[in-house]
Amino acid sequence: MSSVDIANAKIIILHLVSDTPGVTYHMLMDKCLDSLYMDFFTFSQGYDELIAANMLEKATDDSSDDILYITEGGKVILNDVTDALSSSLKQFLKKSEEELGQLVSARNHFKTSIREDGDFYYADLSINDTTGIVFTTSIRCNDKESCKKICDSWKNNAEEVMNLVIKELDN
Repeated sequence: MSSVDIANAKIIILHLVSDTPGVTYHMLMDKCLDSLYMDFFTFSQGYDELIAANMLEKATDDSSDDILYITEGGKVILNDVTDALSSSLKQFLKKSEEELGQLVSARNHFKTSIREDGDFYYADLSINDTTGIVFTTSIRCNDKESCKKICDSWKNNAEEVMNLVIKELDN
């Protein structure tokens, strides 16, 4: 791997994370590897160096996925190099932003989390759209396993449940 390959990988990674807030590590890796601009080892080295240099931050959500965000330092670097990108790379980045945006939106449409409060566990469930929360509820459970089952079921039945609740309240 040349230093130019690593630098290009870093620019692509910064761009994709900047353009699609909430992208997961796996979404980013898949898109980078599909691009043919880098292989796994170049991606890994570039990603690790960006994290170490505090240009990217990661946060773990309830599903244990690393959610990536660009830092202010990353934004400064990205602004300095964006004008030098080739037109084909800019085209790839624009297309990737749309594709990753759809994946992030779909991932965030149905959200679940489990929280513990005293002797009880709660399954926190929501349906979201691009403007925010559409529907949210919490269900108290006696154990974590029951909460997990409810959360798993929510992802398959959320809209049906929401529509039933609205129908019952609308009567």
